[in-house]
Formats: sequence, C-alpha cells, structure tokens
Amino acid sequence: MAHKEEKALAKREATGFAIVDIPEAKGAMIAAFDQLGISDRLLNRIKVPAGGMTAWEVESLEGTEVHQSLDVIIVAMKGRQKAWWPSTMEEGGGGSPPSCVSTDGRRGFGTNSLDADAAQGKHLCAECAWDKFGSSRSGGNGKDCKDFALLFFFREGSRIPSLLQVPATSLKGLQNYVIRLIDGGKQFSGCVTRLGLKKAQSQGGITYSTLDLSWVSDLDSEAAATMQSVGKEFLARIDEYDAFAETADA
Repeated sequence: MAHKEEKALAKREATGFAIVDIPEAKGAMIAAFDQLGISDRLLNRIKVPAGGMTAWEVESLEGTEVHQSLDVIIVAMKGRQKAWWPSTMEEGGGGSPPSCVSTDGRRGFGTNSLDADAAQGKHLCAECAWDKFGSSRSGGNGKDCKDFALLFFFREGSRIPSLLQVPATSLKGLQNYVIRLIDGGKQFSGCVTRLGLKKAQSQGGITYSTLDLSWVSDLDSEAAATMQSVGKEFLARIDEYDAFAETADA
C-alpha cells in the first residue's frame, strides 16, 4: 500500500503544476482574492500576438519570457463575448473601452450607434447591424462587432490563473478542441493543454496569428479532482467578469 501511495505522489509531483502539486496552492489563490483584495482585473494577461508571430510573450518575476508554446491547465472559459467600438481599429478603436459589450452573445449593453448623442441601453445582438457578416468597416466580409472568448488557465509553477482573450479568428480552433475533448470523454480542467500559435492569412492578404490547441496528457484522478475544486472556487470569484473593466477604470 505504501509503495502505491509513493508511486501516485511521484506521478503528481511530475506534473510541474503548483496548483495541483502543492497542497497550499489553492488556499493561497483563495486568500489572494478574499483576504488581500486581489481582483480578477489583475490577472496576468497573455495576448495572441499580431502579424503572424508564432511565439508567446509572458510576463514573470524575471521579466518578459518568450515561449514557442505553453503547457497549461484550463480552469475556466467564458464564451459568447462581444464588443463594439464606434471607431475602427485603424482609427484607434480597441485602445479604449468599447461602447457596447455583451457577456452572453444575446444582449448587449451600451451604445451601438455612431451618433455621439445616442443614449446607452440594452440591445438584442441578433438585431444589431454591427453583428452581421459584411458589416465590418475595415473591409472584408467580417462583423464590425468583435466576437471573442476568455480563457483562464494555470501555467506550470503558477498559483494564480492567467487570462487569454481569444479573438474571433481563433474561436473555431478553440471550439473544435473542446469538442474533441468532450468526444474523447475528457474535461478541459482534467488534462494538460498545449497552447501554440500558427501563422494564417486572410482573404485580403493580411497575415495574423491564430491559436493552436492540442491535448498533452491527462491528470491523475486526485489532481483532476483538485482542479475541479479550484475551478469552482475561481468561478465564484469571476462571475461578473468584465474583460474591459481594467481599461475603463484607468
């Protein structure tokens, strides 16, 4: 019996993920939110790079690190997110808070009009002209309202989740990966996922980077149970998460 316990412990230690390997890690995360007043607005944000770059830039205590891929445990996802700016990206849109946002893909709140005097209110996304394909003011057949998803995950050695805002160009890849996991009887919080990047090109000849996700390995049963518990605690603290609140408050 002792030999089996030692073998299981060695397997857990080999994961390299502090959130499951170190018993105090979950408590440290909860304390950071509840006792120290750290909010989800302060999570380390990792961005899909522009221009077709295929390496991640990650901030750490040692400074900016560059990685070709990131092995992570996904703890939570928030899909069906939308944001619209009255100024196009070429005009500086995206560098300021959007004027209309939706957190469920069905109802938007804010101003979805180019009229500077338009009042804020609630809008049905299905009826919004900016949520139609072909409405993009930057050209092409895309939508002017930007679809995205939020991906929260733990990196190896981390005790606080990081956040990746998944752009519209990477949503299909994320959806396909989750479908493959579900079809294989797996949960995203119960396995290690590799986040890579691929170079792609639009019909208009614009080069961009897209998210490439792949399964690496399953967590053992105890580690998977730990991650389920961590996920519940974390989700309870980001229930009303607004991806643009930090920018808006600045």
